[in-house]
Amino acid sequence: MTAVLAGIGLASGVPLALVGLVVLALWEPWLVIAGASGWAVLARLRSHSDRPSADDEAAFLRAFAAEMTSGASLRSALATAVDHFPRLRLELAGRMARSGVAAPRIAEVLSSALPVNGRLAGAAWLLAARSGGPAAAVAQMIAVLSAEHGELARERRALTAQARASAWVVAAIPLVLLVASLGSGRVSFDDPGLMPILAAGVAMQATGVAMVVAMLRRSAR
Repeated sequence: MTAVLAGIGLASGVPLALVGLVVLALWEPWLVIAGASGWAVLARLRSHSDRPSADDEAAFLRAFAAEMTSGASLRSALATAVDHFPRLRLELAGRMARSGVAAPRIAEVLSSALPVNGRLAGAAWLLAARSGGPAAAVAQMIAVLSAEHGELARERRALTAQARASAWVVAAIPLVLLVASLGSGRVSFDDPGLMPILAAGVAMQATGVAMVVAMLRRSAR
């Protein structure tokens, strides 16, 4: 029956990868569940690694201040510093600074791109562009604020690591046990009493995980 369904799917133009995934899900559902869980974890970790941090912002502001201290102009210092920090996605600000775009537009790009003190940095850059104020000193002070924010974020992650680990354990262990029981044949969906038990267990599990996530988000504010 599975082979017939797979043949119909391929004849209908369904992608081979999708047909293979469905067949695998019918034969070995625990492999699909494990693969999907691993993919979700990797995608989550990759998204976090690609996201600019407060430390990136602090390093960029220090580089900008160093360029200013060495004698570069305000626009030249910005354009040069941007080239060293691609994760901040400030290429547009660099191109605008080189091409002589109006200072308020460059300040808007800085405000939206820098993850922590973007508004402060944008306002400081605009003030320096209009009045010729001490941009290097202000950038250094904002860099200190960004570095302190990054340090506090690392301390917060360390303090909440146990809670995050508990949430993963609460969420993963029952799922692993269920998949193992289904794979060994000790549990069957034909049992009429299984679904209410599963529904109650999933509800309690989801409630516990949601409470931990809510506490972690509140601590991050």
